[in-house]
This record gives sequence, structure tokens and C-alpha cells, in this order.
Amino acid sequence: MHALNRLWPRTLARQLSLLLLLALLASNAIAMLFLQRTGSLIHPLSRSFSLERLGIAHHTAIDLTPGETAHLLAGMSTDDTRFWIGPTPEVAPFAQRPEEQRLANELRRQLQLDNSAAIGMQLERISGADARTHVFSPAGWAPLRLRSSVPLPNGTYLNAVQYPAGAYEWGRVLAYSLPVTTLPVLLIVMFFIARVVRPIKTLAQATERVSRGEWIAPLAETGPQEARDLTAAFNTMQVNLARHVEGRTRMLAAVSHDLNTPITELRLQVELLESGAARDDMLESLGELSAMVRETLDFVRDDAVQEATATLSLSDLLDDLAKRYQRLRQPVTWAGAPALLLTCRPLALKRALTNLIDNALRHAGDADLSLAREDNGWLRIEILDHGQGLPEAWLSKVFEPFVQRGVSDGGVGLGLAIARSCIQAHGGELVLENRPPAGLCAVVRLPTAL
Repeated sequence: MHALNRLWPRTLARQLSLLLLLALLASNAIAMLFLQRTGSLIHPLSRSFSLERLGIAHHTAIDLTPGETAHLLAGMSTDDTRFWIGPTPEVAPFAQRPEEQRLANELRRQLQLDNSAAIGMQLERISGADARTHVFSPAGWAPLRLRSSVPLPNGTYLNAVQYPAGAYEWGRVLAYSLPVTTLPVLLIVMFFIARVVRPIKTLAQATERVSRGEWIAPLAETGPQEARDLTAAFNTMQVNLARHVEGRTRMLAAVSHDLNTPITELRLQVELLESGAARDDMLESLGELSAMVRETLDFVRDDAVQEATATLSLSDLLDDLAKRYQRLRQPVTWAGAPALLLTCRPLALKRALTNLIDNALRHAGDADLSLAREDNGWLRIEILDHGQGLPEAWLSKVFEPFVQRGVSDGGVGLGLAIARSCIQAHGGELVLENRPPAGLCAVVRLPTAL
């Protein structure tokens, strides 16, 4: 079953084409079985010719002398066909099948014999198998043989062995039907399948691009009505998403502006107070509040910026980041990796990775970068530090906005939230794992380039 799943095509067009081909082949096979079981086995011309020669031989045996009859029957015989007069019938009495009964009845009518005349007709394959042997067995393709025994008035029998042509020579039938009927139907249906599938494929690619944070031009509505409706719904969804993001950005920008005004007024009033611990605490709190408002607005603005996507080498991007930190004499190590392509928004992804590296440097003092391709084709970035790690309950909690990993670390708790939002916008995922005895590891998984 696993091997069958690997051979089964993945695309809808190929699956439908394969199913259609199997259906056409199955219809030919069913027709072969049906005709083999119910249709006439002997070709009409060969049937008439065989019965006509039996009639001639019968009249010869009655009207001519034994010597003349033997001479004429020898002349009618060939390498494959034989007629002779014998004291016993070639075909012993047996329960004849419908095909054989029809042949015997037709011969009686031609010879004007009574229905009581025991004419023996046995239709079989030259191998001796039943004439209606299963068509998919080797014996079912063997030529036919007709053995006959007709009683004569003098108590002897006219015996004959003939090889009539089959009504259905399957090699010729299939050689005709497959290219003449199956191939044109398959090509025509494949054309219409492609017409149906093309808009769906385009829509799937557009959805993938939007899921990675890219906004695209409205798709052309082509194909069948159902595909047109689906494309129209996608275009409407993208417009509504853009309107939603723009509205949220405007609302938070207005809130930030409105909050900055009273914060500034409070700061001015506090600075007029006499110096002391209370004044310093209030100024510190106002500074944190201003930073939170500023970082929140930056977060929303960056989320709303529609940076163009590009396909680039993720290895080169990590190499640039590592060299930047090394120039600043930061303990960031990077062993390099083969060129692995990724479709992304470069600036947004750089900011997300920078936040993760800064987080490792701030809390552990170092960061080790690595890049590899997983078995399923995804790209895996690991940023490992050598700190104390985090309690298990905090591994997911620190991604929430304004939740800080430590106390008085100089941040407001948006770095990891921004990083995860960016990674998810690229269709990936970001998790934190404790790696004893090393420390904490930020694992970024991203889909490869389209």
C-alpha cells in the first residue's frame, strides 16, 4: 500500500487523467467479458462457410458412391480442416451449450432433417478448453475448433473438424479500440481537466503567497463558474484582510498618539516636582509606559508593511547576520551551511532572527546559529544559547506580548512576540526548547522556496 501511495500522482489533473484512463480500460475489459460470455463466438461469415461445407459434404455422402464421396471429401480437406466418413461419431453425445445447439439447429434446417436427428456439435479451443474460457486466461485467446458429427442413412457418420474464425479477435479489437476511442477521449478530457484545474492551481499558489504575508493583485476570474466563484471569494477575502489590517493600524496609531499626549503632560508635571525617590520612580514608570506604546506601534506598523517577497539563500542571510554581530564583537558563532533557498520578506525575517539572537545574547551571553533541511523538506534554524534555560511552563508563555523573560532586562516583552508573528506570517513556526546541559534553543521551521 505504501508503494502504491508513492506511485499515485499528487496533482488533481494527473489523478483525474489516470482515473479516466483506468475507467476506459475497465470499460474495454467489461465489454470483452460480456461479449465473451453472451455474444456469438464465431464470425458470421466463418459460421456460414463452416455450415455450408458441412451441407455439401452431407449431400455428397448421400448422393455419390463411397469412392466418389471419399475422393470429394479428401479434396475438401486441408491441413487444418478434415472431412471423413466413419462408423462412429467424432462427437460423442453430451449436453450441448447454447452456441452449439444453435449451430446444430441451423444445420438441421439447411439439411431439412427432423429435430430428432442427433447432430453432434462441439465448439472448443484447440487446447481442448471450453470455448467460453475466461478471456483473461491464456486458453481464452486460443483459436476455436469445431468438431461435428452428422448421422447418415446407412448408419455411418459424417465427421468434420474445422477451425472457424472467432467473432472477436481481441488483439485486433484492442489495437483498434484503444487508439481510436480511448486516446481521443483521454486527450479531450485532459484538455477540459486542465481548464478546470488551472484556476485552482493558480488560486493555491496565490493563497500560499498571501499566507506568507505577501499581498498580490486580484486574480483573473477564469474557468468554470465554480472556479470563478472561488476566485472571486479569494479576491474579496484579500480586500477584506487588507482593510482589516489597515483599520487596525490606524486605530492603534490613533490610540498611541492619544496616549503619548497625556504621558508627555505627566512627564512635564513630574519633572517640576522636587527631586527624590518618588519623582524618580514616577519618571521611570512613565518611561516604561512610553516605551510600551512606542514598541506596540512599531510592532503594528511592521506587521502592516507590505514588503515584497523574494527568493534568496537562507544560508547567506544567516551569514550576513553572523558577520554583523561578529563585527560588534558579540559572541555569535555560525559554522555555515549549504545554500538553501527560501521565499520570504527579507527585512521582516532579518528582524525576527535579530530579535531571537538579541534575546539569547541578553539572557545567556552567547548564541550558536545552525541551519539544516529536515526530511520533509522544511528548513530548520536553531539559535542555541548556554544559559540556564526556562521553566517548562514559560516556554510558550514568553511569546505573549509584554511578558518578559527576566526582570529589568531593558525590554518590554515584545521581541519574541514580534519574532513569532513574523515566522508564522511566513508559513512557519517558532518554538523554544530546553537543551540541557547547553541552555535554551529557539527552533525556527520554515517552508522551502516555491
